[in-house]
This record gives sequence, C-alpha cells and structure tokens, in this order.
Amino acid sequence: MCCVFKITPEMKKALDEVPRRGGFYNWFFLFKGNISPFSYDLDFEKYDVVNVNMSPVDQLLVPEIRKMIPQSSSTLLVLNNDYVAECWTDWGTHPLYYEQIQRMGDACFSTEPHQVSLMRDDAYWIPHPHWIKMLKHIDIQYSWESTAIGVLYHWWSGESYIESLITNKLKRKYPQLWTKLFGYYGKDKMRRWSKVLFDEKMPLLEYGEYIRQLGKCKFVFENCQYHTYGRTTVDMAALGVPCVGTNRVFSMRHCWPELSCDPIDGKGILERMEKIIKGGSWLDKQLDYAYEACEFFNYKNSKERFMKMVDETRERLGK
Repeated sequence: MCCVFKITPEMKKALDEVPRRGGFYNWFFLFKGNISPFSYDLDFEKYDVVNVNMSPVDQLLVPEIRKMIPQSSSTLLVLNNDYVAECWTDWGTHPLYYEQIQRMGDACFSTEPHQVSLMRDDAYWIPHPHWIKMLKHIDIQYSWESTAIGVLYHWWSGESYIESLITNKLKRKYPQLWTKLFGYYGKDKMRRWSKVLFDEKMPLLEYGEYIRQLGKCKFVFENCQYHTYGRTTVDMAALGVPCVGTNRVFSMRHCWPELSCDPIDGKGILERMEKIIKGGSWLDKQLDYAYEACEFFNYKNSKERFMKMVDETRERLGK
C-alpha cells in the first residue's frame, strides 16, 4: 500500500508518534506500506493499493493520481474521508465537486457511519486502525483519586461553550475538582475565551506526554457535537481511563455506551460524571467493557474490513 499526501511539517512531526497514536497513519504500518508526498515521477503501479485521504488539500491530488493509474491497471485507487461531515461546508467548494472526486476512486470509504451515508452509494464504513495490543502494554498509572477533569478540545470545531457550562455545574457541587483543557489550538468560536473558561490550558503535546497527562485525570470529557469516530476515546479504553460525554462520537457509543448521551443533555452527562466520581463496581464494569470493546479497532479487525473492500472491489471491476 502507498498513502499519498501533501507532507507538511506538522505531518512529519506526527509521523514520529506513529503507530502509537490511533488513526490514518496506522494503515501503512498495518500493511507495511509507504507514505509519500505527491510527485509526478512516482511509480504508483508498483503498489497493490494507493490510498489517498480526501482532506481539502489532498482532494486536488486525486485527478492527477487517477491519470497516473489507468483504469486498466491492477493497482486500486482507494479514497478515504475522515474529515468531519459538519465541516465540509468550510471547504468552499461545490458539493458536486466532492462527488466527482469520490467517483475517481476505484473504492471509497469513510471512518464514521453517518459520514458514509453522505458519500457515494457504494462507499464503505471502515474506522482507522489502532495498535491496541501495544496500548494495553502501557502503564500510565491512572488514579481514580485525581481531582482533575480532562476536557478534549477539537481545533477543527472550536467548541467549548457547552463543555464549560457542564463542568461549571459539576464544580459547584464538587468544588475540589478542576478542569484541564487539552489540545487548545486553531479556531475558537468563543473568541479566545476558551483558554480562560477552564482551570488549566494544556498545549499540543507529543503523544506519550498527552496520554500521560490524560491518565492523571479522574476522567476524560469528550463532548464533540460533530459526528466522528473518535480516536482518543478508543485509546483511553485500551489504557483504562474513563471517558464520558457525547454519543455523536462512534467510539463513545461503542466503547462507553453507558457513559455517553446527547452532547447537549447536560443533566444526563452530569449524572454520568457523578457515577464516575462515586466509583465502585459500576465504574469497574464500564472500564472492563471498554477494555474489551476497543478490540474492534485493532489491527486484525481493521485489516479484515479493509481487505473485504479490496476483494469486493476487484471482483466488481474484474481486476
């Protein structure tokens, strides 16, 4: 497999953390493939599969790559979307353009089940892989006695208003608790207020330090209001750190079903937070369930889903 991107300094830095951090980059570790910046002298046809991520900057590469992999080639051009559907309007392109880009691929997949319903009719739903086996060997020394709440911030949404309202309600009842905002970066719909609405603002961290700091929290609050598959809550399930919040994130529904609800349901979220604070056998049950459920994202299961798409595509196209 070859994965093709525009290689940015940020991507180069992220690659140093792979495959520990779950997500797209794990595909080429899983298949022992290559990742390459686009170049006209690349020999794409030496690969069985060329996988292109359809982020806004990479969409422009798809027509050029399609020209270099003729339909008669045995090489499959696979396109994937892991860009949150609610952000598609920010691209500034006509919706039909995105449909045209998808049709250039031999196969197409998305990481979240609602996203895939908006894509071409034969698109597959395949979440990105996580190296679960490795994560389960990391001891981050989680402590339930912690008084910190880890709040996840997503740079591509810029949302923190609802999170601050909910955590403030919790802190009025439990004044010993304090909040740590993780990943504050990029756009802020709160006009930069986000960084003062929480007790501590954590910068962007290298992955090892990121999970170590999250492990110092009593629980992680993931309340993304957009539909995504949610890689951090997969990793936390493998590491044994409780997660509470939104049911719009697939991994929250899958790994933490009794700790997820509508992200605007403040009462429901607070009830779940209080259950974590009380601890006991109920919390142990949630941690045990998540520890097993995260295996859905492991390399073996991810490879089976990907190869099913490849095999069915080859049969459909006669390749």
